[in-house]
Amino acid sequence: MATTTNYGWTTPDDTALVKDGAAAIRTLGSSIDTSLNTALGTKKAGMVLLNTTSFSGVASQSINDVFSATYDNYLILIDDVIKNTSAGDLALYFRLRVSATDSTANYTWGQNYALYASATTGASNLNNGGYFLALAANATNKSATQLAIQNPFLAKPTTMQSLATMHDAGSYIAGHHSASTSYTGFSLVAASGTMTTGRITVYGYNK
Repeated sequence: MATTTNYGWTTPDDTALVKDGAAAIRTLGSSIDTSLNTALGTKKAGMVLLNTTSFSGVASQSINDVFSATYDNYLILIDDVIKNTSAGDLALYFRLRVSATDSTANYTWGQNYALYASATTGASNLNNGGYFLALAANATNKSATQLAIQNPFLAKPTTMQSLATMHDAGSYIAGHHSASTSYTGFSLVAASGTMTTGRITVYGYNK
């Protein structure tokens, strides 16, 4: 009897009878189901892709209706962000959102960073109109951020931690939004000017 290379699942031989095809499919399907359940420890995958959005030439980009009761925790990847041609760096902020309205208050965050060129390290701690993500520069120096967020949909404070690659530094940032509000989405906001390009990908962690 023929089998697959990695898991040894039973498959029909070339000489197998066509009339036995239904039984062969059931056997193979059952083997796959068993192997995946053993590998994952559950019937669900660990992370589920919820949204992918690319944008260009915008001052902000909103993702609506991505947080729900299905998941408590989320991973948000923000990459390939380039600033417009205005002078200076472009600060990017994350804001929680519900009913098409951004929450601009109740954010507190702290940052540790290291500058690439000078190996200088530093820290900052601010209460601002959003959670700081990164500084974007030109096409050669794109910014990218991995943001972990807990409990945005639950009516309780939301916590956030992120790793950012910026044009001249790498940083770890942690903070929270203190309001006990249920949020269904978020916005990526440029402090001034526009973002030339960028992409946002959102994953939910299965419970």
